[in-house]
Amino acid sequence: MNEKITIVGAGVIGVGWATLFASKGYQVALYTEKNDTLNKGLEKLRNYVQVLRSNNQVTEDPQQILSRVDPTTDLHKAVSNTSFVIEAIIEDYDAKKKLFAHLDQDLPKDVIIASSTSGLLMSEIQKAMKKSPERGVIAHPWNPPHLLPLVEVVPGERTSPEVLEKTKNVMEKLDRVVVVLKKEIPGFIGNRLAFALFREAVNLVDEGVATVEDIDKVMTAAIGLRWAFMGPFLTYHLGGGEGGLEYFFNRGFGYGANEWMHTLAKYEKFPYSGVIKAVQQMKDYAFLKGKTFQDISKWRDEKLLKVYKLVWEQK
Repeated sequence: MNEKITIVGAGVIGVGWATLFASKGYQVALYTEKNDTLNKGLEKLRNYVQVLRSNNQVTEDPQQILSRVDPTTDLHKAVSNTSFVIEAIIEDYDAKKKLFAHLDQDLPKDVIIASSTSGLLMSEIQKAMKKSPERGVIAHPWNPPHLLPLVEVVPGERTSPEVLEKTKNVMEKLDRVVVVLKKEIPGFIGNRLAFALFREAVNLVDEGVATVEDIDKVMTAAIGLRWAFMGPFLTYHLGGGEGGLEYFFNRGFGYGANEWMHTLAKYEKFPYSGVIKAVQQMKDYAFLKGKTFQDISKWRDEKLLKVYKLVWEQK
């Protein structure tokens, strides 16, 4: 496959995208402004590919995959003759608007420019696109993009149906699980769900109900095990027994939850006290003792691959 994809940004998400596309046979231009950032990104890339190979997710020699990635600090070179661009820079409207404005002027009209943003709105970014705003779209992966299969495709007000369909097709060729939102909303689907739970987790720490470590145990020993292969609706449909979700809401646990749901956290920003407690407690997290960031990342990736194989490869 000779098709060229451009990734703008060589952080965790950008390198994850590069790993995914290169492992699927695409030629990848990986761009970032600074050589130091690029070198760190390439080190991540080598590690990611090695994990894929050691876990039998790819059959090619890692060097063959790496050879398809062309690292550069020259943006014009990176986007030259590309067929699809993915932006993976900082979560900042000004930075993204500046980049999208430049790319919109520099690229032919048929080249899609997709953002990896975790929750910003394409309609706002499109305001900076004067030539072809309809080709702006969000393709939000989950970290790490080369391991977690979900991609949320989100249109802006001016995104064309053709761009949505083409973006969906590109992601499906990568064996991604694609969800196309019917309309845009800050945080999209996944992060809104995740942060609703995380808000309550921080609240429980702040209120002194439990430690961060015990809250993680509750997630991994119960909720997370179910959520690995069932979403909340299917989970609570089964929770309603023979009567399903309707019984759950009317007579089951959902009905009883009305008595205490009003006590859940409602704040709009993480409280300073809760943040301080959570950060401090991470220093006492037993699992983290003596481990580097790279050690933990490798452990996570290997666990994710095992779960992925069990849940998605055996359907």
